[in-house]
Amino acid sequence: MQEDPLDPLHLKVSSCCKHYAAYDLENWHGMDRYHFDALCSEYDLYDTFLPTFQACVQQGRGSGIMCSYNAVNGVPTCASYDFLGGQLRGEWGFDGYITSDCGAVDCVQNT
Repeated sequence: MQEDPLDPLHLKVSSCCKHYAAYDLENWHGMDRYHFDALCSEYDLYDTFLPTFQACVQQGRGSGIMCSYNAVNGVPTCASYDFLGGQLRGEWGFDGYITSDCGAVDCVQNT
């Protein structure tokens, strides 16, 4: 359906890989997803958190990525050049759309 030869330029169906990246917290000991800063080693990122997104983009050919509320190593994911520009678009060749989780851009501005 997504690769309709009569109209190859427009998406008919879209799959969105969410919540990019290191996001697995709703509420833990008073810390919520809006204020969480996931302190991740490079090993943890590349071994645990990023492989599923890479597979979604490259093997699954996901057309969208949703960045998450949290920060990773002090940088909100929705404002992270390393995640969005370097990793996602650069290294993995993603050319789809990037969207924020509901209210995540507000977290960037007001946190």
